[in-house]
Amino acid sequence: MADPIMVSSCARAATAAEAAYRIDYPLAHARHTRVIAFDEAAEQVVRAVSEDGPWGQAEFYRAGPWGDELITLEGERRTLESEVEHSDSVIMVATNDLDPEAVAAVGLACRSRSIMTAGMLLLGEGTLEGTALAAIRPHARVLLVPADYDDLFELLRGIRA
Repeated sequence: MADPIMVSSCARAATAAEAAYRIDYPLAHARHTRVIAFDEAAEQVVRAVSEDGPWGQAEFYRAGPWGDELITLEGERRTLESEVEHSDSVIMVATNDLDPEAVAAVGLACRSRSIMTAGMLLLGEGTLEGTALAAIRPHARVLLVPADYDDLFELLRGIRA
């Protein structure tokens, strides 16, 4: 008698019987991702990424002075609270030139609403300073250091922004 052939779970998943259980429509975009640049160099990266993808409901901003408002890339001013109120995630993008008070304001607004935060410190001219890291670290649950355009693009793609 021949030994039985054991079929792996991967092989079974490829059968017509298992295909009936597959989801046959694309995954929905994540809802309401906010990407916020905290300085000019970060804004250039955020702007480039915003133009390079068909993003679902992701919105792109630069932080206003003191962090009490967000400014769309088109220049429209909006209150911080109204923009993060119904957000699912906020991605903070900065270089050494970030404003620590603005980062803290956004971070605290997200923490009080249990919004997932990610921080990206871009490597600009030279090296990253400890003050930039110290300013963003307490407010980012996930932190990429050093980061660049590709990291932001792939992060947004990964969370289906």
